[in-house]
Amino acid sequence: MILQQSVPASAYFHVPFCVSKCHYCDFNSYVGLESLFSDYVQAVAIEIERTASQSRLGSGIAGRKVPLSTIYFGGGTPTLLAPHLLGLILEALEASFSIEKGAEITIEANPESVDRAKLKDLKTIGFNRLSLGVQSFDDAILSRLGRSHKVRDAIAAFHYARLAGFEQINVDLMFALPGQTVEHLVSDLDELLSMRPEHVSLYELTVEPGTALSRMQEVGSLSLADEDEKLIMYETAIYKLVSAGYEHYEVSNFALPGFQCRHNLVYWRNEPFYGFGAGATSYVAGVRSHRLSDPKEYIECVLAGRDPVDRSEKLSGRSLLGETLMLGLRMLNGVNVGQVRLRTGLDPLIEFNKEIDELIRRGLLEITDNRLRVTHSGLLFLNDVCETFVEPVSSDDSSISPSTMP
Repeated sequence: MILQQSVPASAYFHVPFCVSKCHYCDFNSYVGLESLFSDYVQAVAIEIERTASQSRLGSGIAGRKVPLSTIYFGGGTPTLLAPHLLGLILEALEASFSIEKGAEITIEANPESVDRAKLKDLKTIGFNRLSLGVQSFDDAILSRLGRSHKVRDAIAAFHYARLAGFEQINVDLMFALPGQTVEHLVSDLDELLSMRPEHVSLYELTVEPGTALSRMQEVGSLSLADEDEKLIMYETAIYKLVSAGYEHYEVSNFALPGFQCRHNLVYWRNEPFYGFGAGATSYVAGVRSHRLSDPKEYIECVLAGRDPVDRSEKLSGRSLLGETLMLGLRMLNGVNVGQVRLRTGLDPLIEFNKEIDELIRRGLLEITDNRLRVTHSGLLFLNDVCETFVEPVSSDDSSISPSTMP
């Protein structure tokens, strides 16, 4: 028996606008499109209303709203939009779905994009969790990354967020950065720990094709840590954060007790969620759909009354099972084998028995109390573990055109 997907209780809103493009960035973001801000918000509000109506009809709950328990505004730089525009999106979500009392409502911000007044406005209109893109507490390294802020801006933004009443703050930090040493990272962590954010996201730099860093690498002007140095940095960060009272609950995420990111847990558990805006992905009724990336095309499409979904697919069988395992094994408590069996209709210990046995033999996976999870060694080589469960799209999996979306 397959346990049917529930109606989503989470929503993601993508803001594809930035002041400048960081040297490592391959996200769906665009510079110099300020003239589109108002039209973009109008288009997203329309998509929200249409999606809510379709969702209620498709799930047989017409007339009843299913409240949202987590909302996430990501980008890009969401705080480039004026607070009143951001408020219009929250109003649209409240009107179309309703927002649960005590919902986690997160907004990402770059330090230079907020000041004391804006942070106060964001808190007033309903945001209760701030994710601050600091990346490093070293001005020289920030410059090499093409960041628009300086260390003093990050410290000021954090301080102003506290004054505005934010009691849940995440700080994004990166490691294995150009010219960064273990000593640099330790200094960054010491500064971060002195601020005591409730949540820390720690990401290893990845040089993506087509980025400015990739071009620097091609001409030999980029100095990066080797694999051994990266492992030392990662383990050093884990030790310092865990020693300071943070729970390491996902490969890149740490939280003080009670402050795990509820929204991101939806992704890692492969649970359904709505996605709105240019380039956003949603996962509803087992269908993963991707919206048009270009904000101009997205706006034109929505305002013309067309569905902005560019492509979509519905996974099933071993492909769905493999994706669920890949996402779930990012969490340090792993996946409940019984729950995975109910959701996918397949038993991972049967379908991937040879692969799992081999990973256990190598000391990368373990099974305890019916939970499959990575060991510490498996955490350090998580990409190798996850690649084991990559399944080619089978004939049972279908690509769905926008016209057939629910």
